[in-house]
Amino acid sequence: MTSSIGYIGVGDMGGAMAGWLATQDFELQVFDLDAAAVAAVVAKGAAAAESGAALAASCEHISICVPNDEIVMDVVVGENGILESCTPGTTIGIHSTVHPDTVRDVAALAAERDVIAFDAAVAGGTHNADQGNLSIMVGIPEGGLPPVARAVVDSCGGAVFDAGPVGAGMAMKVAFNVMTYFQQAAASAAHQIVVGEQADPEQLLAAWRHIGQLGSLTEMFWSVVTMPEEAKAGDSGAYFRGTIGLAEKDLDLAASLGRETGRPMPVVETVRDSMDLVYGMPVVDEQEG
Repeated sequence: MTSSIGYIGVGDMGGAMAGWLATQDFELQVFDLDAAAVAAVVAKGAAAAESGAALAASCEHISICVPNDEIVMDVVVGENGILESCTPGTTIGIHSTVHPDTVRDVAALAAERDVIAFDAAVAGGTHNADQGNLSIMVGIPEGGLPPVARAVVDSCGGAVFDAGPVGAGMAMKVAFNVMTYFQQAAASAAHQIVVGEQADPEQLLAAWRHIGQLGSLTEMFWSVVTMPEEAKAGDSGAYFRGTIGLAEKDLDLAASLGRETGRPMPVVETVRDSMDLVYGMPVVDEQEG
């Protein structure tokens, strides 16, 4: 029997994941405040839900991919939140990059209604999401993942990592993002050095690649590092500004986790505050907006 699943939040990443799931052996419903985003997934075979609550009433599993902690909580327990509509045994997978405590809080609230919530943090970008090839870091609830939840996670992930208990998958994702943005910062700083001293940046890249220190994500980022400043305007500039905003959010979360556990990480804060420079974005005069 085909499983009925729902997806809430079909922006860039959520839309790519939901679009993939729409082509798999599931009955998929989607909900988002952006009608155009919903329509794009419906065109791939999904059905549109009238609300998150309506979706939750008829789905065995619900995936959530929204921008931040506040919206995750609103989707779950806000006005027309999904939790009231979930039947016992429903599973909720949180893909948004949020504080591990947010996932734990949702899991505790869900358990009161015999609903199982867990974190399934995702990495790999939309180009992997729309092929079901993400890295997925899962916080495993007591008793393990029920079959439908496991089937959804396995369908979206080229590699699935059982990180530990609920919350551990999100902690792993925050750490993953720290590694990613630090590599970007290193590539950007290295490029500035070689260009400043009239060395060949492509030879630096080749040397880095030769000894195996250049990962594919860092190599992809190299095109951003070498892009002329004037090319980072218009639509491209808006895209990069959005990406920088996500980086700053994720690195701020990492810094917060460090402070909360008595291990402050000033180097994380430095990279967080330097992402405009890392991306080589033109300096914006605040007086000009």
